[in-house]
Amino acid sequence: MSHYSLSPVNLLIIICLVLAFSSASPCQQLAAHNFAVSYLPSSFEVSDSVAPLNEAEVIQRFVETEVKQREALNQHTFKRDVLLQTIGPNGEITGEYIRNSQFLFDDKGKRIERVLYHPASTIHEMRITREDIQDLAGSQLLGVDITELQKYQFSVIGQELFGDKRVIAIDVTPLIQPDPDHMAERFFVGRLWIDATTFQVVKTEGFVEPQGKQRFPRFETWREPINAAFVFPKRTKADDILHFPARDVHYRISVRYYDYKLFACEVSVKEVDDAPPNR
Repeated sequence: MSHYSLSPVNLLIIICLVLAFSSASPCQQLAAHNFAVSYLPSSFEVSDSVAPLNEAEVIQRFVETEVKQREALNQHTFKRDVLLQTIGPNGEITGEYIRNSQFLFDDKGKRIERVLYHPASTIHEMRITREDIQDLAGSQLLGVDITELQKYQFSVIGQELFGDKRVIAIDVTPLIQPDPDHMAERFFVGRLWIDATTFQVVKTEGFVEPQGKQRFPRFETWREPINAAFVFPKRTKADDILHFPARDVHYRISVRYYDYKLFACEVSVKEVDDAPPNR
């Protein structure tokens, strides 16, 4: 969030060819990439029925599972309803930003958004920037993007209970210092929790850097099963005080993801060049 306005997006043409998805994908090779792991001195018992794993093995199982989850997500459309609010000193809502969209992923795994409902914002204390929109469809949706694992350090913290579910907590930090002069390159900083049996992500919590002159809230995103095999994002929440030089702003985020459907098409995206003269 800042006092700067959004710039226009390039015109895109989406060509949808009814094809079966290929069983192979570049994502399948990501699990073999190097990543940094902070080691603990002892082995890590993740299940009563299997041998204890060390920290590197826990991270490797998480990566392999997340690759499969992301590949499955890339083959689904889904809807997302965003509600951003500023809150006054007495708890009253002083402004709202609403953005309801449908998403799909192209043949390179990039998210494509079709905005369904987006009335004029009534938020006046700050501006919703392109980085806010980027984070909504990036770290706030996925946490750590598996296509950028080489940028992060992973540290296994230990086990916890979420209700009756045993989970493993993993801290995530960038390997390089985020650069406020390159705001488009976003980094998740925080913690994720994975199921100790399936290694699927249950929850992510953290914030996005760099911040520069802007301010971004700490958020939480929960995932829930959509079927027996896959666990996809279900909701994102944030309720934080953003500290700007001139004022503090109480800011809330409420996002829900729903209507996941298998998308039996391959999508390619091309930029449209200006038409030649006399055409």
